[in-house]
Amino acid sequence: MKPRGVRVGLALAVLAGMAIGGFDLVAPLERKLVDTGFAVLQGLPVDSRVPEIVVIGVDEATVASIPQPIALWHRELGELLGDVAGAGARLVGVDLVLPEHSYAAIVPDLDRALIDGILKMRGAGGIVLAITSDAGGRPRPLYAPFVAAAGVGGVGYGLWRADPDRVVRQFDERLGANGEAVPTFAGQLARALHVEPVTGGINYALGNGFVVLPLIHVLEWGRAGDGEKLRQALQGRIVLIGATLPFIDRIEVPVALAREHVTDDNAPGVLVNAQTLRTLLAQRVVQPLPGWLAAVLGGAAGLAWLAGRRPLPTVVTLLALLGLGLVTGAWALEHDRWLPIAAISLSAALAAGTRLALEAGIAWRERLRLRGVFAGYVSPQVMHEIETGRLDGMASRRQFICVLLMDLRGFTARSEREAPGRIVAMLNAWCEDATVAIHAHGGTVDKFMGDGILAFFGAPAPIAQPCAAGFAAARDLLERVRRMSQNLAATGEAPIEVDIGLACGDATVGHIGAATRYAYTAIGDCVNVAARLEALARDLDYPLLLSEAVVAQLGAEDRARLVSLGVQAIKGHSPLEVFGWR
Repeated sequence: MKPRGVRVGLALAVLAGMAIGGFDLVAPLERKLVDTGFAVLQGLPVDSRVPEIVVIGVDEATVASIPQPIALWHRELGELLGDVAGAGARLVGVDLVLPEHSYAAIVPDLDRALIDGILKMRGAGGIVLAITSDAGGRPRPLYAPFVAAAGVGGVGYGLWRADPDRVVRQFDERLGANGEAVPTFAGQLARALHVEPVTGGINYALGNGFVVLPLIHVLEWGRAGDGEKLRQALQGRIVLIGATLPFIDRIEVPVALAREHVTDDNAPGVLVNAQTLRTLLAQRVVQPLPGWLAAVLGGAAGLAWLAGRRPLPTVVTLLALLGLGLVTGAWALEHDRWLPIAAISLSAALAAGTRLALEAGIAWRERLRLRGVFAGYVSPQVMHEIETGRLDGMASRRQFICVLLMDLRGFTARSEREAPGRIVAMLNAWCEDATVAIHAHGGTVDKFMGDGILAFFGAPAPIAQPCAAGFAAARDLLERVRRMSQNLAATGEAPIEVDIGLACGDATVGHIGAATRYAYTAIGDCVNVAARLEALARDLDYPLLLSEAVVAQLGAEDRARLVSLGVQAIKGHSPLEVFGWR
């Protein structure tokens, strides 16, 4: 990619990252990451100065033990509040649906029993009653004497603002119809302990859930006069009373909040209030980063564009950023900060991935261009090496190869008898046919030498059996000569014959030539031997001659079809045994 394109792309990547981070465009993923963080970190220690919270639950055993409907449990609740006050509880919150009118007409003195319990707890430490809502979301008023007994600040709305996925993660008292703040149940409990509630995320990592005491058990302790057990369980603690029944007042939360067992993806509302109150009292409300800072971090992640040139650096960079982001995000969550890890990760992946895709597109276009320009000049193996960039400069190496040198017998004399156009057409047709045969067996065409061809097998791409490939290519060439000669004879023209020499050995292969003109070729003794064998083929009247080194590399079946022609004198070389094939 050109420098100007890199700069433009980098600027766009940074701007995209700033938009993703600043406008919270991946909020659903951010929420899931935070949920995972809470699940991993759950059990963070709570400051010892924060009072312990105990939940007294209306469970199935309690409902089965009290014959009256819950709406008529005034005596039981009044009795419970008296026991809790006597045990020295610091503060009580009642998260139950209390009636909005009197039931005295049904059972005399029923209201008085509950009012007495509220007054006892108010005098012992303090009490807050929850105001719930009806099916239409409208607040349900409480019976006025209950509110009066609880006193100023003694009621709060047990309402939540859930995220779009219906999970409650935030504490926010701005729940009025027009966004105005209203006193919430958890907020009023915090105020009763002189802590002003702060808007922000509920810290679900604090503590390790809550002890839930069945309401019927606490009543039984009081009725049995077991004050010691009541004091051990409740003295100095904050007590929340609420329903823990299945399918009643359930709220979706990121983690399980009861110690006794793991719930599914929801929890009783009283436990959510308990976790919220714990968060407020510990002053550990989780706060997101300001929008401008999230935008800066997203923009910084866009710098990953610079790492997107090649796949491996891109993957390594993204994995490193993701790992660093997860570790940093967990550390920040542990310190009550919500980092936009998803926005940062997505910005980095988008930047680096886009750059990588563009670079790949440019490289592919360049490969197509190179293929169009050079495909007719070099063999496919060399073309592949050029495309992949492995033949840069003057690189060379020693490689075991099999060299094939072929020449058309008597073609020079033929060219003197026939028209130039006809000779060129015939030569081009033969070169085309021969090249196909050589490439089909993994060979590399080194050069065309008039009516001859030099090729080798085993470079630039190594071949397991270069001699077997060369021998197969030579036989294929002879078969193609036979068919071409038949076609020439059918038109009354003289057939053609070829001489082929095959030799093998270590050779230097690579780019050879001047700075302005290269050739990918092979240099070595095996090249000279192949040329001498091709010239000797005419004298021995065999179309294909192989050196003994080549024959040694062939299989038994191929060797059985060869004829030993004895030791032959090779010009410029020591004598060697030669084998022929027809």
